[in-house]
Amino acid sequence: MLYQWFVNRHMNVVESEYSGMTVPSGKKHANGLKIEDLTRLSFSDNQFDFVLSFDIFEHIPDFLKAFQECFRILRPNGRLFFTVPFDVNSEKNIVRAVVKGNNEIEHLLPPEYHGNTISSDICLSFYCFGWEMLDQLRGAGFANVDAHLYWSQRFGYLGGDQAVFVAVKSSST
Repeated sequence: MLYQWFVNRHMNVVESEYSGMTVPSGKKHANGLKIEDLTRLSFSDNQFDFVLSFDIFEHIPDFLKAFQECFRILRPNGRLFFTVPFDVNSEKNIVRAVVKGNNEIEHLLPPEYHGNTISSDICLSFYCFGWEMLDQLRGAGFANVDAHLYWSQRFGYLGGDQAVFVAVKSSST
């Protein structure tokens, strides 16, 4: 598990998951995991050097708020490393579903669901991101934003275009 690798090599590593509205942000789930809502993080401003997120932002209807929260909790020069479904051929984000004013979900494309790491539930994917996302990260305050595309026969990353994104908070923030 990637989390355990970090814990074994670095101090002050914090793992968290999202459990819907059943457990408030900052509290512990029955399984002992810390629960956080990326749009309402319980952490202090400028608390972390790094935030890592793997295939989560596409499940957040207000992903822009989540980007802003990650920016808020990062120290100057802090970095957000993350992966999301990404279409290298799309200038704009592909919006698959939206939440309407009455909290009803409207599907704009056929629903796409992904597995959940802490339960047997499946999670609706609201987005497949395009290049517009990099400007949206800059709009959230990040100074430098990069997409790192990779492929590796050695490590078995043989699928189509895969990317890791890195957004850096300015040192003067």
